Amino acid sequence: MAQYPPINARLAVNRVDFNLITNDGVQPRLYTPGEEISSQPDFLRGHGTYVDEDKTLRASVAGILEKVNKLISIRPLKARYNGEIGDLIVGRITEVQQKRWKVDVNAKLDAVLLLSSVNLPGGELRRRSAEDEQTMRRYLQEGDLICAEVQSIFADGSLSLHARVLKYGKLSQGIMLKVPPMLIQRKKTHYHTLESGAILILGYNGYVWIGANIQNVDKSEGGFTEDLSKIPVENRNVCTRLRNCILILAQCNMLLSDTSVTYAYEESSKYEVHELLEPEPMVDVSLLTHQRLARSNLETGSRQVARDMDACFNAFDKDCDGFLSISEFDLICRALFRNDRGKIYGLEEDQLREVYSIFDLKGDGVIDREEFEVCWNRWIKICTRPKSAFLIVDVQNDFITGSLNIKHCAAQHDGTEVIEPINRLLETVPFDSVFYSLDWHPVDHVSFIDNLHLREVDISSNISKEAARVYDTVTFRGPPLQKQRLWPRHCVQDSWGAELHKDLKILDNAIKIYKGTNPEVDSYSVFWDNKKLTETTLSSQLQEKGATDIYICGLAYDVCVGATAVDALTSGYRTILIDDCSRGVDLVDIEKTKATVIASNGVIVNSSQIKAMVEGRDRRPELGYKLALEIKQKMNLGE
Repeated sequence: MAQYPPINARLAVNRVDFNLITNDGVQPRLYTPGEEISSQPDFLRGHGTYVDEDKTLRASVAGILEKVNKLISIRPLKARYNGEIGDLIVGRITEVQQKRWKVDVNAKLDAVLLLSSVNLPGGELRRRSAEDEQTMRRYLQEGDLICAEVQSIFADGSLSLHARVLKYGKLSQGIMLKVPPMLIQRKKTHYHTLESGAILILGYNGYVWIGANIQNVDKSEGGFTEDLSKIPVENRNVCTRLRNCILILAQCNMLLSDTSVTYAYEESSKYEVHELLEPEPMVDVSLLTHQRLARSNLETGSRQVARDMDACFNAFDKDCDGFLSISEFDLICRALFRNDRGKIYGLEEDQLREVYSIFDLKGDGVIDREEFEVCWNRWIKICTRPKSAFLIVDVQNDFITGSLNIKHCAAQHDGTEVIEPINRLLETVPFDSVFYSLDWHPVDHVSFIDNLHLREVDISSNISKEAARVYDTVTFRGPPLQKQRLWPRHCVQDSWGAELHKDLKILDNAIKIYKGTNPEVDSYSVFWDNKKLTETTLSSQLQEKGATDIYICGLAYDVCVGATAVDALTSGYRTILIDDCSRGVDLVDIEKTKATVIASNGVIVNSSQIKAMVEGRDRRPELGYKLALEIKQKMNLGE
């Protein structure tokens, strides 16, 4: 006997409609037809309800309850378009009648476009004649698409349209889509000419039309000309890409406007048109579009977050069993970790299994919706919408042209070379916060070689006080014993050498962090002094800003920059070292610094890659894996 796969059936009452979730996370009750709403006599019956013979108010449609004072209504979950005067709509001619056209506008009843409500050829103003009526099919016939405006509403609820404005009338070559009317965002205008060269009409009725922008259109025919000339392939590709982007947004229940469609179109450029409706590109484009909308404060709130999460889960739950297997989770990771050109990074096999196990909270080998919610909120959202902090380390005069000019060190790096790329990042990349660190030493600081006589060198030191030279490491007497590398006097508080270089761009809203202020302890890292005794204000500032990612660069690569990167990784931040914005002292130590950062799941990149990473368009698996490990550690601590 043939074996059939099990069927996963769920009752409607157990399903969650994320479109209905309120801002406080509560899902309203769903009423079904015939269900009792109220038996109290002091109510007013609204739409979607009826009163039975027992004077009980019952629902006549499936939907959610809406109550205004004593008026009780049921708002249906799905409904056709209910027109309002002034709405711009896209429709299709269904019938030519006497002095009127019938138009499908996605409503319960066809709309009416009267012959008197259209422009005559040449814009002539006169009464419509019998000859005009006989030539109606020359203007519009069955199957034609039109753009029009709602002029009035008849008693039976049907709509009367007009197309007297020249931009209204017959739509020529293009693509029409149907989406739920509730997804059309109401704005001042719904007729858009996009930067891509296409015309986009977002009808309030849920019909969307995309067409090529035809220049020099003849308006003498009153908006009923039809240009059937050949459209170039590149224009057709633009229209097709826009179509797929709109379908992606509609699939994810995102509001449609010229802004959201443009964002989706731009984010889709790394994919071929035919790839866009595959699950991975769909999720990638929708996440990036939502991120840009959130940055613009155009669409926020828990309802949209829930929609995105549900759309992502459904897109990758291939067998529709309500769970994500490790192979389905791998598809999510392939969609998540890729660059702005569509190159897939993905996770290593062992890393994938470890991350999967972290979010398999019940340990049953699958991730259900409840577990995926944790994964979404604590991992995916941060990977796609990170909060960035740009930390510029010690770009001060003494390290560039002053007493500790790194050009005179073993690597012979030129410190001025970091200024131009750092300035370019400050001008072009939308970092959430910017920090400048400064070495800020007192005159008797322990690291200055000319202060060597102020302290006792321990007998265990490899180099004696008398033999010590610049860049040597000595051991000072304790307790406790303290190893210290000796430097020329540099960055003394309130001196010219401690100032940031004059060519470095300083942002007004940036935060300055001062380190090395204790005369007895050196401080390479911007987080801590070298003995981990005193913490700077950086950690508290980063927490206040909600930073998740730290981009670090400056001077010197293998000393202060490297120590700061290691402490950032230890503190749980996703850490990015910017290679061409950093210069160092010793080439061997620079390579050791890079190896340490990479081994700790940090990344080292070029400044040209930063903008895409900050904007969430280039998402590195190393940073995702680092975040997952931090989540695991916090879960183990009960956070």
